[in-house]
Amino acid sequence: MLTVPQIEALRRWNPQLYEALKRLANASLGPNDGWNLDNQVSDGSTYSRILSTALTAGKVDPTKPGLLMKGSIPPTWSGGFTYASTTSGITWSWSGLVISRADGTTTSVSNGSLAVTSLTPATTYYFYPYWDDSASALNWAAGGAGTPANALIAKTNLAAQQQSLQGHVPLSQGAMAAATTASGTGGGSGGGSGTCVRAGMVVITKERGVIPVETCQAGEHLRCPAPVSGGETWTRILQLTVRPADTFIRFCFSNNEWLDVTPHHVFTLADGSPMRAERLCLGDVIAGRYGILSIKRIELVVECGEKVSVSCAPHHQFFAGRQSATVVTHNYSFTS
Repeated sequence: MLTVPQIEALRRWNPQLYEALKRLANASLGPNDGWNLDNQVSDGSTYSRILSTALTAGKVDPTKPGLLMKGSIPPTWSGGFTYASTTSGITWSWSGLVISRADGTTTSVSNGSLAVTSLTPATTYYFYPYWDDSASALNWAAGGAGTPANALIAKTNLAAQQQSLQGHVPLSQGAMAAATTASGTGGGSGGGSGTCVRAGMVVITKERGVIPVETCQAGEHLRCPAPVSGGETWTRILQLTVRPADTFIRFCFSNNEWLDVTPHHVFTLADGSPMRAERLCLGDVIAGRYGILSIKRIELVVECGEKVSVSCAPHHQFFAGRQSATVVTHNYSFTS
């Protein structure tokens, strides 16, 4: 029985003989009624066959059957969701969602909305949105309350698993919570973590000195690096929002400063390139106010808190930290 390495060696060393062998294999050989180089070849110790059902244009495709999914190369996403609620319904809306994949490609998600009705007043529900690569559509974990049944009455591992199945891209960090009202209307937001620092971190303002970032106001100015001169200057706050959040990454730096941010927050590496917080590692070197900083410790902080999105111009970086604002960090680009 021929093995894959033997066939590949024959293809390289004697293409004419290889083609003759293929023609012979496809011909009728007595009672065997033909022999196939694909199906009647044994896997070798170095090379093995891959089912065509696992390929797209000759490349292994994680969305298809035939691929053993025991790990993942997680994509990231930007954008988020907002909701409006009544006593009996919750309507989620989304716009500007973009999925960034590990191969450098991006997928833009069409703007849309989901209206769930027949809900109980003054009740919190949980939602798990995801992108379905096979259907090229945004979907929601099912099995909950309401019409359609996408409002779960509790956070569940089953829904989180459904959100992250093979061929699915989760569009939230776990469940997104939304509540119906006891009377009147309400609303809120959820989804992507955004480029946000945690409330309680401090920044340097032109108007009021060092203050907690959540107390800043549009129109005030933040101390920031000067891109051309290499010194420092000011950038103006255009917009600022404070929202609930429960997942942060804490970075402790070589200057004894530390900073809590959301997983998608962007830092500037020492070479000037941007890097999301979730992809930074111990020993990575980032830009600081007084020179480069190395990361000494990374912690995942899961507790109720608030995240602060700051958009500023003309410069899109500013200094932040827990004690003295010495870490260069990026602002957030708001989308409508």
